[in-house]
Amino acid sequence: MAYFRGFDDLPAFMSLFDPGWWDRMLDATNSGHASPEALLLMAAMFGTFFILIAVGLMAKSHYRPGDIKPSTWITEPGEIRALVDTAITQRSKIRVSFVRDDPGARSTDATILAASPGRGIELEMTSLVRANTTWVGKLVACDFRLRLDPHKDLHSFYNFVAPIVSVNKAGDEFIHMTVGWPHRLELEQKRGFLRVEPPRSCILELELWHETTIKNIRGRFGDPTTWGRPLLRFDPRLETPDIEVRNLSGGGLRLELQHEAYRINHRLIEPGSRFIIRLLLAEPEAEQPMEFHLALRLQNIYGNPQAVGLVAMGFRIMSFAVPGDTPGEVLSWKPAASGVPALDDWAFRRHLAIYRQRGE
Repeated sequence: MAYFRGFDDLPAFMSLFDPGWWDRMLDATNSGHASPEALLLMAAMFGTFFILIAVGLMAKSHYRPGDIKPSTWITEPGEIRALVDTAITQRSKIRVSFVRDDPGARSTDATILAASPGRGIELEMTSLVRANTTWVGKLVACDFRLRLDPHKDLHSFYNFVAPIVSVNKAGDEFIHMTVGWPHRLELEQKRGFLRVEPPRSCILELELWHETTIKNIRGRFGDPTTWGRPLLRFDPRLETPDIEVRNLSGGGLRLELQHEAYRINHRLIEPGSRFIIRLLLAEPEAEQPMEFHLALRLQNIYGNPQAVGLVAMGFRIMSFAVPGDTPGEVLSWKPAASGVPALDDWAFRRHLAIYRQRGE
């Protein structure tokens, strides 16, 4: 019977456990005859070899570097729900910004009215935001902060991108906008808040335009040659320039104006105004300087603008321009919800250099 013929090789297999099998196999091999033991051993070796190759190929085919989840990503549904609920409890404001290549794209603060994985996150914004149904389907970047430890004055910053699901007007004062439920939250390190006071020698060029001025002359945000004459310009040859950089980071900067320069342009310089700035910064570690085009929002004016002296202005970076791959190609604008990475790195290097010079 076929069933019993399956045991024909059993004696050869069992002979492997015989203490004298190795000597018999060598004698058979030297005499030119293949022994059953040698055939079994050879089959086992080749079988193991092919199995290892197959396992390696399978592992390689399933491995993709992009599949590795960054440590700053939060993807567990329960954890996402808990953090969003905490934002509601703490009445955390959410900064909402459009994800598009336009430095003039508005961002606004909103509060969370309700949230659930099935319906999304409902936000309430002031009616000053000119929202309309054409927004539905567009992507927005939302960032917020939470104080997770009530005993420590430390905040954790989170960001997510989601599509707009619906936009409705709620009376005359508010707009209700629902965005999709996030599949992940990104924990932001916020190194952009590391501010550095750069020496004047590091500021090679600075030009500042008002956003409205660029629009009035039909300038194109992707083409700096169409922006016209800047509102203010830093002149390193002057002992007291009209405008200087007091400090900066990947998330914002503070500029100082001579009072006369502020007086001439004060109608355009008020909180909430938006500007485009071009910065050329020295990079001592490299042969080439670093150039930045940044879209700014004026957050605060410090000091008394009516008094004689310097006027300080605090700006938040809303977006930054990425140059094209070829010379002359238009700029591509990206939202700076998490700061400007290259400017973060520049400020961090300057911070370290200053401390080394001080011997700290």
